[in-house]
Amino acid sequence: MPAITQPSRTFGTRGIPVVGGAVLTLVVSRFFYVAESAAQGDTLWIVALWILTLGAWLVIPTDVPRSVGCRSLIDVSAGLLVLGHLISAMVVVWTAGDKRAAVNLAWEWMGIGTGWYLLRQLCAVDSARRELIAGLIASATVIAGQGLYQHYIDFPQLAAKYGPLIERLKTAGPADAAQIRQQLAKDNVPLEGPAVTLFEKRLRDSREPLGMFALANTLGGLLAVGLVLAIPTSMQAWRSRAKGSIGPIAAWAGMILLLIWCLMLTKSRTAWIGTTVGLFAWWMGQGRQSGRRGGQLVFAGLPVVLAVAVWGLVQFGGLDQQVITEAPKSLQYRLQYWAATSQMIRDHFLFGVGPGQFRSSYVFYKLPEASEEISDPHNLVLDVAANGGLIAIAGLMALMVLILLRFGLDRGTTLSVDQSSDSRSPAHGDKRPDSVVAIVVSCLVAGAWMGLLLTGFDDRLLILLPAFVGVYWIVRGLLHRFPTDNRATQVAACASVVTLLVHLTGAGGIEMPAITLLLCSLAVLTVGDRYETVHARQNWSIPRVSGAIVLSGGLFLAVFLTALGPTLRAQEHLAAGDRLIQKGAFGGADSAYALAAMADPISGEPWRRRAELAYLRAEHDQFRSNESFQNAVRLLGEAVRRDPSNFHDDRRLGDWWQQRWQQSRRQSDAQAAADAYEHGWKRYPTNPILISQLALALDAAEEPERAREVAKRALMQDGINRERGHVDRYLADPVTDRLRVLAEQGTEN
Repeated sequence: MPAITQPSRTFGTRGIPVVGGAVLTLVVSRFFYVAESAAQGDTLWIVALWILTLGAWLVIPTDVPRSVGCRSLIDVSAGLLVLGHLISAMVVVWTAGDKRAAVNLAWEWMGIGTGWYLLRQLCAVDSARRELIAGLIASATVIAGQGLYQHYIDFPQLAAKYGPLIERLKTAGPADAAQIRQQLAKDNVPLEGPAVTLFEKRLRDSREPLGMFALANTLGGLLAVGLVLAIPTSMQAWRSRAKGSIGPIAAWAGMILLLIWCLMLTKSRTAWIGTTVGLFAWWMGQGRQSGRRGGQLVFAGLPVVLAVAVWGLVQFGGLDQQVITEAPKSLQYRLQYWAATSQMIRDHFLFGVGPGQFRSSYVFYKLPEASEEISDPHNLVLDVAANGGLIAIAGLMALMVLILLRFGLDRGTTLSVDQSSDSRSPAHGDKRPDSVVAIVVSCLVAGAWMGLLLTGFDDRLLILLPAFVGVYWIVRGLLHRFPTDNRATQVAACASVVTLLVHLTGAGGIEMPAITLLLCSLAVLTVGDRYETVHARQNWSIPRVSGAIVLSGGLFLAVFLTALGPTLRAQEHLAAGDRLIQKGAFGGADSAYALAAMADPISGEPWRRRAELAYLRAEHDQFRSNESFQNAVRLLGEAVRRDPSNFHDDRRLGDWWQQRWQQSRRQSDAQAAADAYEHGWKRYPTNPILISQLALALDAAEEPERAREVAKRALMQDGINRERGHVDRYLADPVTDRLRVLAEQGTEN
């Protein structure tokens, strides 16, 4: 569609700085908190701030046309993506599933929709687009620096700390072993089974940086996007090198080298491929079509840079041959994930399983030869279809197509809302709106830093946030000194979207609010300079202010009452209960857990902890009190009612009945254990531990024929795991010996 040109209409940037600074801060803040913790409600405060920012935007007078882009197909696509997830979450609340995770993630998607709307409005201004690019590049650069610290300093220190302890544990005497176990358990280090082997392997062989994420692949996606944004953006400084000093070129080169170095250390093959494809897309869209040699030189020199980086990393131990040799195995695993997820989608085609429900639903479909209990299928299309259903996947596919079509759009003159503002004299200095945006961002980040000093929450941010402010000012200074035209910005953003989409085709993360918001930010940059309608200046009016207050106030109250408030209060009571348990005050701990259950009625975790505490009392009493044991079973039933798809509760209940049978030797207790294990087995048919426990419980319940059949099934699954080398799935040798006896003889009392 040809661009709409109205050169006679120009607009100021009244109302932009404060709201623009808040929006940019909320976007980049996602990259400095654990992205995988959204389902637990740890980032709901960001959603609340999005809603307050929306209210401020609707109230503050502005020159920016508020209806820009609201009627375009790309906005409809983004709306469908959000709407599909909201509907799927409501289906979980109305039917069955982890209701707390569904509600939390529903609000997270509401926050993403709010962020999309505000970004679309603000990015009507050229300077706002530059500030967003500066924030994204600065975030990736700072986290890349953190990744290098993790790889070369932090992780080796962890290996030096825990490696000798684990080795000592293998040969230590009873007293020394008890002390070592206590120390390791305090730091949540696994002590038994195959998990110990995996932890040792990770300490010994793995140094992949994680940044603020739980997986190196997620970090790789952010770094790839930052790199593909930084390289095209830096070209303007290279083209203008005769007019300035070597300093800007050196600054860009340093950031690009840092991003490349950390990206290689992640060993994320999907991020590497995405970066290559994204840079090629940028070269095709900007360098080759415009006839500029700069883009061609960069693309031609990229293999040389990568070759030098690979050589350096190999020399310093950052890469090994397994990165290449393990690629076929990694692809094989993904094919297993995709096959199982495809079956899940066929069974939940319309609404999906719902946000936050994938892991508990996936285990029912997991192939016998697969190993991991994954939290996403490592493919953005399957991930969205499985979680959000038909509406969400339709929105995602339309969004992807519309963004990719931007490469073929006309490059004519477009309407720029702040044409006049960008031509202002440098004498305006920090009075320019873009400078005020940067000041607002810095003040907000500084306020967060001061809050961290008082609360002590995640000490890493005490360094990362000030570092971000410093790098952000450097990057934005470079962007304003060497500005790029709208077409160059659009092509660089399109290339970054291609990078992220290619990466997410083989990696997980699209359902994380941080990654979805990153995709939305890049998508907005691809279309922020094309408009359909322009409205006149927006001033104060009682109806508009009243409507904005009602809308934002109502949404804020809703998120606080249904998600943020209950989650915060429940977490506070749960933490208090845990502290009381450490002091031996079990009665007070149960009261604290009960308060948590009252604070968050739809969460199963408080009931689960109350049940575990009641079971500890019954076990300590050697199950002499039937009332105490039945109370534990009842409390666990309350947890199951709130999270019915969690197979761990079925296994826990089976373990309790099995332990009681060890004391009572009553057949009814063994039968109850078998019923619980079988219920869990139906949810997770390929879990060898559940199958083996069911076989032993059936033997105790004097059902020899079923015990023989199930024992054979357990041995078969264990054989598959051993053949595939899934060390974390091996059954212990005593268990397999027992199962062989059952399989051969049928029963053994």
